[in-house]
Amino acid sequence: MLKIRRIALLLASIILLPCVLPAPTLKAEPYVTVLLYHKFDEKDSPSTSIPSSLFSRQMAYLRANNYKVISTSELAMCMKGKKAFPNKAVVITIDDGYKSAYTRAIPILNKYGYPYTIFISYCAAGSRKCMRWDQLRYILAHNGDVGCHSFTHPHMVDISRKDLIKELVYSKTLMEKKLGTRIRWFAYPFGEYDNYIRKVAIDAGYELMFTSDPGSVDRLSPPDALPRQAIVGSNIDMNMFREKLKRPPLHIKACYPEPGRLGNDNLDSIRVVIERPELYFPGQVQMFLSEKGRLNTVFNPITGILLCKGPIVLHRKVNRIIVTARRKKDKDYAMHSYMIVLRRGKVGDKAKTNDGLSQHPVNTQGLAKDHETG
Repeated sequence: MLKIRRIALLLASIILLPCVLPAPTLKAEPYVTVLLYHKFDEKDSPSTSIPSSLFSRQMAYLRANNYKVISTSELAMCMKGKKAFPNKAVVITIDDGYKSAYTRAIPILNKYGYPYTIFISYCAAGSRKCMRWDQLRYILAHNGDVGCHSFTHPHMVDISRKDLIKELVYSKTLMEKKLGTRIRWFAYPFGEYDNYIRKVAIDAGYELMFTSDPGSVDRLSPPDALPRQAIVGSNIDMNMFREKLKRPPLHIKACYPEPGRLGNDNLDSIRVVIERPELYFPGQVQMFLSEKGRLNTVFNPITGILLCKGPIVLHRKVNRIIVTARRKKDKDYAMHSYMIVLRRGKVGDKAKTNDGLSQHPVNTQGLAKDHETG
C-alpha cells in the first residue's frame, strides 16, 4: 500500500511540474552572400567607390574568419541542386568594369586566390574609364569571370521591348564573339527589372541574373532575380561589412504588391506573409520602402502577416520593398527585398522623397542607398 502511495505522489509531482516547451529553432540552412562592388579609390564618385585599403581589409577578414569565396559557376551549381550550399560562402561581383577595379581590386583578389565576376556593358568596354577587351580576356584566364551588364547600360524599365532585345540578347552575342566564351550571367543595370525584363533575360539564355536588391541567396532564391549586398559609398566601414555578411534570407509565402509592374500608382496596402513567424522576435519585424523609409506596420506573429495600411501614394518610377526580421536563434536580421515599378513616368523624374531609415535597429545606411546602385 505504501509503495502504491509513493508511486501516486511521484506521478502527481510530474503532472504538476511546469510545462517548459523548447524555444523554436531555425535549421541552420546555408546561404551565400553575393557582394556588389563598383569603383575603387575614385574620390569623385563617393557614392559608388571605396578605398582599396578597405577592400583589402575586407578580403583579409573573409580569409581570417573562414569564409569560403566561391565562383559564380559554383553558385549556379548550388542553385541547380548539383552541389550543396557551403557554409559561410561569399560571391564577389564588380559592376561596370571600371579601370580602377582592374588596377586596384583585382591584384588584391589575385593575392588571396579569390574568384570573382566582372559585369560590363558591351559599349563601355574599351572606353576611357573602363577595361579593354584584352584585359577582360586576361581576367577570364586568371581565376575571374565576365558577365553581361547590357549593351548601353540604360534604365531598362524605361525602354521599348525592341530595345530590350538589343540590351539583353544582342549584347550577349557580341560579347561572346569578342571574348570567345559563353556569357552565362547578367546583372541588371541600376538593378532595375520587371517581370517582362526577367523573361527576356531567361529566354536570352542567361543562367543567373543579379539585382541590386539587398539580401542573400539560398536554394529558394529565384535565379533570375538574385539579391546582392552593395559594398559601396563613403559610409561603408568594417562594421557594416561584417553586418552585411550576416543577413540570412527571409522566406516569404506571399506578398502584395507582387514584384514587377504595378496596376496603379496608389497602393491600398503593402503586406507580406512570413514563413514560420515563430522564429522571429515579433517586435523586430519591419518593412521599408525606398521612397518612404521605414513604414508603420502591424505584425501578426501567429499568421506571419506584416501589414502596412494605405493609401500609399508612390512618386518614384522604381521602389524597393525591404522586409527584415530578427531571428531568435542568433539575433541576426533576416532580409527579403524586391522591386516594384510604376506604369508611368521615367526613372529620372524628380519626386519629393524621404530615404531616412535611421529608425531601423541595424545599420541602415546601406539599405537607404541600395536602390541607387547598379
